[in-house]
Amino acid sequence: MLRTLKDHNIETHCPIALIDWTNEEGARFPGAMMCSGVWSTKSSTGLEGCYAVKDTEGVSMRQALLDTGYLGQTPCDYRQNGLESYFELHIEQGPKLETANKKVGVVTAVQGMKWFAVRVSGVEGHSGTTPMDGRSDALVTASRLITAVSETATSTGLGVATVGVISNDTQSQATIPSGVEFIIDVRCSTDKMVDDLCTAIFKSFDEIIQKEGNSTAYKVTRTWGLPESIFHEDCISAVRSAAIEEVGTSQIMDMKSGAGHDAAWTSKVVKTTMIFVPSKDGVSHNPAEYTSPEDCALGAQILLQAVLRYDESVKQGSLL
Repeated sequence: MLRTLKDHNIETHCPIALIDWTNEEGARFPGAMMCSGVWSTKSSTGLEGCYAVKDTEGVSMRQALLDTGYLGQTPCDYRQNGLESYFELHIEQGPKLETANKKVGVVTAVQGMKWFAVRVSGVEGHSGTTPMDGRSDALVTASRLITAVSETATSTGLGVATVGVISNDTQSQATIPSGVEFIIDVRCSTDKMVDDLCTAIFKSFDEIIQKEGNSTAYKVTRTWGLPESIFHEDCISAVRSAAIEEVGTSQIMDMKSGAGHDAAWTSKVVKTTMIFVPSKDGVSHNPAEYTSPEDCALGAQILLQAVLRYDESVKQGSLL
């Protein structure tokens, strides 16, 4: 997009910035969309807190930025380093566009989400000498709690809930596990639905613990959250108009993002929206992830046209 503007000597009314947000996935350092969260000032973890976060090797975020030469001097704060608006292009990471045979997703919001770390405790014992009716097996209880996460999300229909990380204190086949930890990822269309689903999940946990009656217990720590994010109509309208011009009304659909994106945090302080293009079979974060070059090019073209439309509206003073 930037190359096209340069090649055609197009000078916009508003300067255009390309942003590469640090630690969007939270893959190395815990806490997704870390940089945009700090920039927006709306994340519960501020700059110094993020600097102090460590990876599995004990390296802090600040040290990693120093080591790579990316610890800059520009303030990571929208009040000191602001934007007029923010547009983000992304693959859908899901199957909806492909299933509906649509080419473009006009993203209107990002659903709310919360993550929790759960530790289940029991009593360690020898696997050969401890009677079955005298065991306090943390792994057995954890397996029932994990199953309840999925079953509760399904039965309530409020949203989705996933356990993707599990760790066991015991690594001996001859030992009854005394401690197990797992992470719960809860996502729903609204913040209230997130809270309602979390309440239902932990209520089911209490019922399981009571039924077990074997001295196992659990403790929950909320580790991260992202409130529901509503995008701005000025930006949405610019994307929708550009998409209609490129592919026609029949090939676009309004969508709410199920995955988190930096746009979710920017939307708290600046006009924001996103553009989605199809993901083959809905697969992402996997070697099989694929979006065709044609769809990538189409997304870039719509991004270009949407930004130019928005820029012209700013110039004309015709925005909300």
